[in-house]
Amino acid sequence: MKRPLVFLTILLLVSAFACGGGSGSLEIPRTPQETAERFLSSWKAANYEAMYNLLSLESQSGIERQKFIDRYTAITEEARITGLDYELQPVPSGQSPTPRSTGTPTSTMRFSVSFHTSIFSDIDQQNALPLVNEEVEVPEPTGQAPGKHKEWRVQWSPSLFFAELDDRNLVHFFTRVPRRGGIYDRNGHELAIDAAVPVVGIVPEQITDKEAVITRLAQALSMSEADVRAKVESDVPSYYFVPVKSLPYGTPAEELTKFNDLVDLGVVVRDQTQRVYPNGDSLAHTLGYLTEVSEDQLKDLAAKGYGPGDKIGAAGVEGQFDDQLAGERGALLATITPEGSIAKTIAEKPAVPGKDIFLTINIDVQKTAEAALGDRVGSIVAMDPQDNSVLALASYPRFNPNDFITGLTQAQANALYSDPRQPFLHRPLLAEYPPGSTFKVVTAAAGLEKGGFNASSTFHCVPVWTRLGENFPQKNWQTVDRGYLTIAEGLMASCNPVFFDIAATLDPIDSNILPQFARDFGYGALTGINALDEAPGNVPDPKKIGDNWFTGNATNMAIGQGDMKATPLQIANAYSAISATGVLRKPLLVKKIADPGGAAAQEFTADVIHPLPASQGTLDTIRQGLTLVVQSPSGTSYAAWTGTTVDPAGKSGTAEDISFGANHVFFVAYANRGAPSILAVAALETGESGSREAAPMVRKILETYLAPGG
Repeated sequence: MKRPLVFLTILLLVSAFACGGGSGSLEIPRTPQETAERFLSSWKAANYEAMYNLLSLESQSGIERQKFIDRYTAITEEARITGLDYELQPVPSGQSPTPRSTGTPTSTMRFSVSFHTSIFSDIDQQNALPLVNEEVEVPEPTGQAPGKHKEWRVQWSPSLFFAELDDRNLVHFFTRVPRRGGIYDRNGHELAIDAAVPVVGIVPEQITDKEAVITRLAQALSMSEADVRAKVESDVPSYYFVPVKSLPYGTPAEELTKFNDLVDLGVVVRDQTQRVYPNGDSLAHTLGYLTEVSEDQLKDLAAKGYGPGDKIGAAGVEGQFDDQLAGERGALLATITPEGSIAKTIAEKPAVPGKDIFLTINIDVQKTAEAALGDRVGSIVAMDPQDNSVLALASYPRFNPNDFITGLTQAQANALYSDPRQPFLHRPLLAEYPPGSTFKVVTAAAGLEKGGFNASSTFHCVPVWTRLGENFPQKNWQTVDRGYLTIAEGLMASCNPVFFDIAATLDPIDSNILPQFARDFGYGALTGINALDEAPGNVPDPKKIGDNWFTGNATNMAIGQGDMKATPLQIANAYSAISATGVLRKPLLVKKIADPGGAAAQEFTADVIHPLPASQGTLDTIRQGLTLVVQSPSGTSYAAWTGTTVDPAGKSGTAEDISFGANHVFFVAYANRGAPSILAVAALETGESGSREAAPMVRKILETYLAPGG
């Protein structure tokens, strides 16, 4: 009993398509206007099946249904069309269909269409829809009398999609990739640029002796024959240029002459524009690198003209400012001949070059810092305390961002990604350590401001401090009794008991005093550097620790131990405020973002966070102590600075890190006192003495920078 009902349903659907476009209507379009309206409305709905059903018999004989649907789908995708609107122009009064020579009436309906695209502004076109009135077989039952009926149909041609399109040509979308903006240091030195580099490759159809090419190219490029063979035997059209290896930016012309002898074998050297990092691995973490877009990223980036294989900024400034550096991709939508040449332009969007970014980095200071750091795992931060700008951010180990452009070998990739030293970790901003004795300046400020102490107050610097009871002894780093020291002298000697005493006095008054001072000096929060990702560190306090908070927590914190964690940049930023202005500011890394040609689009200064919670007298006492550290024979770092050419002040630090399994060592210093123009922090992941290991690094940086002509 069900078969007749199913058959009837199918027949009704077939009849609907036969009579007018699959829209569900069984009405035969009686006028050209009705057919045109139905054709255009189906197009707007992307119902290409219904459009095909409205084509004339002659048109349907010229293109199969699926090919018609596929062509409309392909052009829509190629042109990045997201939708369309149309307007059918009214037929002038008195106009009637015109018979063809065959006696078949014809008509033309004019219309305008506006294509909405994800790349171009709307593409507006005027077009004309030719129609013919022809007999169509109408099956039963359709709601109409069975037999043949006259019906208006579309006399289709490819130009009904785009007026520029014809039977021979195709529609093609060309991406116009703009110049990527450059990254420069404060003096305009190139850090990352788009530049022409020589690329050695082959053209398959020009190869005269494949084995000779493989052997000689492998020798000339210092590559394995297997790697060269893979390139030479690539499955590409014979006329393609196949790149084998990019040579370094700035390769002297005389070094290219060795490839001249290989020209007859099919070897070609071409200049190719690519991203170049002229300083190699210097400043790598700050600059970042480019990487190919992933499938997930393409979901968002395709609308901006990106495709598989395109590159975007993946880290550092390249990643954080990718939109500004990349500019806006342009595009050309055109018809092309079967040979691939452009026939007619349909739409065009000019590319917008990327903006240039100028950093506050001084590449000379950067290289001095990296040389001083050497192969010690750790970091160095250098800043100018006057404007709180960043002069250097050195991190080791590091990587070469050029390798991500030319391509990492599997061995290189494995070495980088499996290295337990984490070469991709930007240690100045992301490594978090107990800051050790560098934190004692915060404890000193809290004691002077909230503990009732003053510059003349003295504390007994004993080898073992037992104020919390004999069962809770805490040791000084020295085993001798240093006698009674002021707070400034406590900094000079880095005497733990001085700061234990301050914390033990503050904690009963209010357990939140020392944690709040730490936060007021910028610890436990992002510094707000205007470019890069960073870690917040940690400031322990009674709220976080809960009922397990005791005065012992405060005394540990007082010397930068326990759960206290800081990044090297946080230490540098705190000391920058101490050394010059007494005001905590956000570190400044991006100086300006400029339009191509040098016109400044945006300029930046270091934003003020707040004044330090320290009076001028407190700051003077702390600065005095930091001066004694390096300039007094009793200072912990006097030996490291003997004979220096600058007038420094600084502080060493060594921090036990049980979870890490080693000591971290630090040294921070600024010069010249009174009007410091440079400050540097060296943070070594493992070590024994900040004064012996880190201080010489900082000294080298300060002396080089402040040397005449430096």
